Amino acid sequence: MQTAASTAGASGHAVAVRVDGEVYPSARGAARALGLSSNTVVGRCHSPAFPDYVWLGATPGPRRRFDSFDERRIAKPLIEPERWPFSGDLSRRAPVMDPNCDPPRVVRRVGWLRCMCCGRPHFSEDVARARMCVDCGGAGGWPVGARDEDA
Repeated sequence: MQTAASTAGASGHAVAVRVDGEVYPSARGAARALGLSSNTVVGRCHSPAFPDYVWLGATPGPRRRFDSFDERRIAKPLIEPERWPFSGDLSRRAPVMDPNCDPPRVVRRVGWLRCMCCGRPHFSEDVARARMCVDCGGAGGWPVGARDEDA
């Protein structure tokens, strides 16, 4: 649990502040007397740009802990497999994983499949939903090969 900057002393009580030679029992008390916000007084006590604002006693620690995205576990990108060249195998499927879930969850599957309209193979980013190639007006990938005019 993180404590407020003005109560970060070893005892948990308010830390006294000296502003322009006058001692105040806490940063909040100094803020009230000076007509400033308590955040302004705390910020000035931490800043070397304001030498007249000084903590008396135990200096409070850092105001905020900064975690990396991995530590916070927010907004991790989806794990998408690389697109592989067409080899004639239409049965291979690769999962797209969401690492934000524990355990990671399969979001969709990608792979090569035949267009429902023209029958040409295309790489689809979602084999369950995007089943028509771009030439036929679908949301799938660009088809491989020439269009069969007899179909």
